[in-house]
Amino acid sequence: MAHIVWFLTPLTCLHCSSHAGERETRLNTRDLNRDPESISVRPGELLEVGIQELKDAYLTLREPVGTEDIRALEQWDCPVCHWAQWARIVFRRVDPDHSRFMSAETVALTPEVLRDAHFLSPRIDFWVKTRTGEELEHILPLIKHLLS
Repeated sequence: MAHIVWFLTPLTCLHCSSHAGERETRLNTRDLNRDPESISVRPGELLEVGIQELKDAYLTLREPVGTEDIRALEQWDCPVCHWAQWARIVFRRVDPDHSRFMSAETVALTPEVLRDAHFLSPRIDFWVKTRTGEELEHILPLIKHLLS
């Protein structure tokens, strides 16, 4: 059973500009949570999530250094237009076994956003399969080593 963390925070769709409330965003990450049940968290809440749990749930783009905030990119779907979106989720390490969920915001998947992130959703496989042209050409060289 996949243990899911639901991130309850409002997000804005970059495709249709609709604003999804915290319960409507559908922003979640599988296998991030140690608990046997899925959980929901709001910004500021503490999670039993260390670097190893992040590595288990996401693909690693680069290792976090020192005490910098950890940035993960996760996919979510707009509840209005159903367009696949990306959100940057920010975690702050509290100790080796705990992190605080700080924020999430909708971002365009650009080379700059990827270079700034530490972790990337494994759902990138589906994104790659459904994209063509210039958008894919800019992103693929940065993630090719993650795809198998």
